[in-house]
Amino acid sequence: MKKFLTLVSLSMFIFTTTNGAIANCSNGECEFNYSNHYKYAKTHCLQTLSFEEVDTEYLSFTILKTGQQCKVTESSEEN
Repeated sequence: MKKFLTLVSLSMFIFTTTNGAIANCSNGECEFNYSNHYKYAKTHCLQTLSFEEVDTEYLSFTILKTGQQCKVTESSEEN
């Protein structure tokens, strides 16, 4: 029974995907939903994003659809 529970627990960690952050950007100003790093950020990327899934890091975020990485120049935890 212990082996079964251990196997189930490990498989949950391996096969579970987490929700990525969602970005809304316009002219280098972005708002993020579900981000662990920031809620608002300024960036050098000037394209418009509307509910685009991104992967956030401390100094940048990556647009998952295109793979483009955008450096964050200023950020905050509040909108």
